[in-house]
Order: sequence, then C-alpha cells, then structure tokens
Amino acid sequence: MKNLFLLTLILLAALSVQAQKGLKLGAFVQPQFVYLYNADDLNLDLDQYRPEPLWGMSGGVTFGYHFNRFIGFRLQGMYSQQGGSYSSRRSVSGRTTYVTRLEYLKVPLMLGFNTNPDNRKTVFALYGGIQANLLTRAFTYNDNPVIALPLPENITDFPSTYATYRAATYSIVGETGIDVKLPPDNFVLNIRLRADYELTDTENKDASFRLTQGGTTTRQNYWTWARGISRDAETFGLTAGLVIGVTYTFGQPPVE
Repeated sequence: MKNLFLLTLILLAALSVQAQKGLKLGAFVQPQFVYLYNADDLNLDLDQYRPEPLWGMSGGVTFGYHFNRFIGFRLQGMYSQQGGSYSSRRSVSGRTTYVTRLEYLKVPLMLGFNTNPDNRKTVFALYGGIQANLLTRAFTYNDNPVIALPLPENITDFPSTYATYRAATYSIVGETGIDVKLPPDNFVLNIRLRADYELTDTENKDASFRLTQGGTTTRQNYWTWARGISRDAETFGLTAGLVIGVTYTFGQPPVE
C-alpha cells in the first residue's frame, strides 16, 4: 500500500510538470467525533458497559488533481486523534469512565466530483475512497485512581497499550460538502462533512503476556484476559467530523 501511494505521488508530480492546470494544494483541520465499535461490548448490561462521547482533532495537507471541471482525486496526509470511551458502574457510589486514545498518521486516497464551477461562487463536492491508518501512539486512562493497581508479580512481559492495537489498518472514507470561492479565484474555502470506518480489526488480537503459576510459565492472550474468552468480536474505529480547509488551484481545470 505504501508503494502504491508513493507511485501515485511520482505520477502526479510528473503530470504537474507537463500541465499545472487542475493541480491543487491545500490544508485543513477537522474537529471529530470518535468511537470504537465492538459488538460484544454493546451486548453487555449498561452497568458493565455504557458508551460515552469522545472527541478528537485531525488535520493535514491535501494534494489533488482535476482531470476536468468536474472529476478529480485527492491524496491527503493527516494526523488524527481518535479512540473510544465507556463507563462502568464499579460500586453503588457511581460510575468510572475509561478512555482509550489512539493517534494515527492517515493517508486517504479519494476520487470524486463537483458541480459545475463556471460563474458560480459555491459548488457541491462529493468524494470517496480508501485510507491507510498508521498507529503512532496509544494510551488509556480512567477517572478513578484507585483502579490503577500494579500487576501481580506472576505476570511479566505485559504488552504496552500500543502493542495491543494494530500498527496499520485500512478504512473506507468519504466526504461531502461545499467549496466557496475566495478572492482571488484560485483560493477555495472547503466546508465538508467527513467520515471513515475501519475495515480491519483495530485491536491486535495476537498481543500476549507471560503468566507463571505453580512454577510453570505460559503465554496468555491479552484480549482474552481483558474481556473474557467469549468476547472476541472485532473492534472497528470510526470518526466523523467537520472539515474546514483552504485549497489553492494552480491555473484553471482544463475544459472537457
């Protein structure tokens, strides 16, 4: 997948040398709602698992090319802060909230179209495609410090939070909204709704640790230990947010 994106960049660069028309560069930010979907978790009683809202930020740069006034594609590089949150009732005194934060370098490649831009201040745009997600950081926390107890001495080689999630996943991605021309006409304000959904399990189900009992040491699966042997459903990351960006077009898109 990385080689495919690199080849795409090389081809686009070669194309832009021959004709600058339709070449686009931009930057954007995106406040977003984030969620980790797991079917087994959702089947639990609300005292054990209640999803809680969690927000994050993302942003990055856009490289695009329009083949004509209507059709083009976008290749983006972006940082994304996501994850999931839930609460559980540990006692009659109240609930404890648990948060998982996952930070990604994401590379979406999207194909789409926009309405006729001729003599119009605002156009409608719709894009969709695939996305590679590279995990850069992962951590968890909760709002009850009493729960943060040390591991028993018979548990060793315990995986970090980063190791319990996959280093690379893939998603479908789409966005839709409007582009508003700014003076001079080469600048465009992008206002769009954007969402992506992972097609591969976010969690690394092979993560494990060492457990010593009765003088015998064995490897134990982390997620079986954390959830229970009957709760092995895949987990999928979801983000949805509002894209606010600015794009600059080198020349005008070629006429059909």
